[in-house]
Amino acid sequence: METYSFIVFLTVYKVKHFQQDLPMKRYILPDLLKGLAAFFMVQIHITELFLDTAGRESTSGKISLFLGGPFAAVVFMAVMGYFIALSKATTSVNIVRGIKIFMLGFLLNIGLNIHFLLKILFADWPYNPLEYMFGVDILYLAGLSIVVLSIIKSLKKWQKVAAWIVFLAVSVLTGFLNEKLTVTTHYYVLPFIAGNYSWSYFPLFPWLAYPLAGFIFARYDGKIIPFFLKQKRILISVTILVAAAVGLFYKQGLSTTINLPAYYHHTFGYVFWALGLTVLWTLFLHVFITYIPETRIRTLLCRIGKNITAFYVIQWLIIGNLATAIYQTQQLSTFPWWVAGIFTVSVLLTFGYEKVLSGLRRQRK
Repeated sequence: METYSFIVFLTVYKVKHFQQDLPMKRYILPDLLKGLAAFFMVQIHITELFLDTAGRESTSGKISLFLGGPFAAVVFMAVMGYFIALSKATTSVNIVRGIKIFMLGFLLNIGLNIHFLLKILFADWPYNPLEYMFGVDILYLAGLSIVVLSIIKSLKKWQKVAAWIVFLAVSVLTGFLNEKLTVTTHYYVLPFIAGNYSWSYFPLFPWLAYPLAGFIFARYDGKIIPFFLKQKRILISVTILVAAAVGLFYKQGLSTTINLPAYYHHTFGYVFWALGLTVLWTLFLHVFITYIPETRIRTLLCRIGKNITAFYVIQWLIIGNLATAIYQTQQLSTFPWWVAGIFTVSVLLTFGYEKVLSGLRRQRK
C-alpha cells in the first residue's frame, strides 16, 4: 500500500533530476503537502501544550489531534524519503546532512525548553532536564532516517530488497522492541530506537517506516507511473480499495491518533492505515490543484512548505517557551486566537529569515 502514496504526485510532477543542493524548480504538490502539514503541526502543538483538560478532551480537541497526526509527521517523513532517493548527493554528503539535522534537533530542544530549563536550574522545579534536552522529536528522527536511507542507497545491488526488508522489519518489530527496550533506568540512547519512554516522540521504530515508504516508491516510479497512466481503471480500483481499507479501520486509526502515547509508539497496523490515509490526502490535493485556480492561500502554504525546516524551528521556539508559563491552562475558546497569532508570527519570521538568507547568498555571488 505504501508504494501508492505519491502516485498522483509523480503523474503530474515527474521528477527525474533532483539536484544535489537545490531542486531545479519547485513542485506544487509536495510543497502544498508540507505547507498544510506545517499548519496542522502548529495547531496540534497548541492543543497539546496550551489547552486545559476540557479543551483537549472535547470534540474540537480530538479533531485537532487527528489533523496533527497522519497529515503532519507522516507527510513530512514520506516526502523526505522520496527526495532522498532522487538526490544526486553522494553518500557521505547525505550522511553529513543527516548528522547536521540531528545536531539541530539537539539545539532546538534546548532552545524551545530554555524557559523550562531555567526554571529547573533557578526555581528548583523537580524535573529531569535530560529528558527534555534529549526528547526524541522529529528533527532527531529526520537526521537518523537520512543516515539510514543513505546507507541503503549506497548499496550497488539489492538496494530495493534492502529497503523492503528494513521497512517490513520496522513495521512488524516495533511492538516487540517497545517492550524489550523499555528499561527502568534513564538510558538516553534506547529512546532514539524504540521503547515506551515519555520523552520519545518519534523513535526510529516505527517512524522510519514512513521515509522508507517514500524511498521505496521513488525506486519504482519508472514502472509504476507508466503503468497507471495506461491503466486508469486500475488506478481508480486501487484508490477505492485503499479508501475502503482506511474506512474499515478508521475507528482503530482514530483512537490511536488521539491517544498520544499510542500514536508516538504505534505498531504495524497503524503504519499501513496512515499510509493509506496519505494516499487519499494526496489524491484530494491533486484534484484541488488541478481544478481550483491558484489562490494566495495556496501560494502562502507552498512557500511555507518550501521553508519548512526554518518554520518548524521558529514555531517550536515560540510555543515551547510560552508553554512553560501557561502549560495546559487555556480554555478552548482561546484556541483560534493562539493558532492565528502564533502561525502568523511564525510565517513572518520565517519569510524574514528567508529574505535575509537570500540576501547573503546574493552577496556571496
